[in-house]
Amino acid sequence: MAEFLTTSGTSHYIENIIIDAKTKLILVSPYLQISKTLQERLKDASNRNVRIKIIYGKDELKPNEKNSLSELKNLELYFSGNLHAKCYFNETKMVITSMNMYEFSEKNNREMGVLIDLNVDKELFEKAENETLSIIQSAKKIRINNYDRNYRNENYNNNTKSNYKNRINGHCLRCNDRINYNPYSPFCGECYSTWSVYQNYDYGENVCHRCGENEIVSMRRPQCNKCFNLWTNEN
Repeated sequence: MAEFLTTSGTSHYIENIIIDAKTKLILVSPYLQISKTLQERLKDASNRNVRIKIIYGKDELKPNEKNSLSELKNLELYFSGNLHAKCYFNETKMVITSMNMYEFSEKNNREMGVLIDLNVDKELFEKAENETLSIIQSAKKIRINNYDRNYRNENYNNNTKSNYKNRINGHCLRCNDRINYNPYSPFCGECYSTWSVYQNYDYGENVCHRCGENEIVSMRRPQCNKCFNLWTNEN
């Protein structure tokens, strides 16, 4: 019988599904803001020669996402524009859930999920698997190459104080959504509402507001050291 999961249980079983994968692993989520822990687990699975398929539904991959995914061998990446489902499974275990793969969901949201075991609920497992395969068949396969960090940094170095005001691409410190670049307002509206409850300017966040890389930052210091130095020079 399928098992109901709360937030912590959902996170636990998603990680275990990656850890226990022997030959295949399929991850379905609109967002590819993969947490550091799951990224490490995916690297381990890749090193075990597990075939990994990821289906996502937001069409703009950020630089850190491209770099992380490019490190996974045996990866097939698909884009499905109308995707809203979240489903994660290996050969025998599956979680269908409201949870995305990034840390904000695990730490800040109330999530639910259902754990399905192939050996107990074979028909249910296979129906969900077949639906996932149907999504893959209608999805667009995406090629992923390592992002050229040197090119990006050269562009940053070429920015001047005058065109700083014209920068529009920033990243929310917490959820990594694209927002206007403004070091004095580095959260999206939803994450700012959560942050404002405690207003801890030194609380550790996950993403550099400028480059979008996974770095420990805060409201007081919303950019990694390199981006902070560039911003200082521009101003």
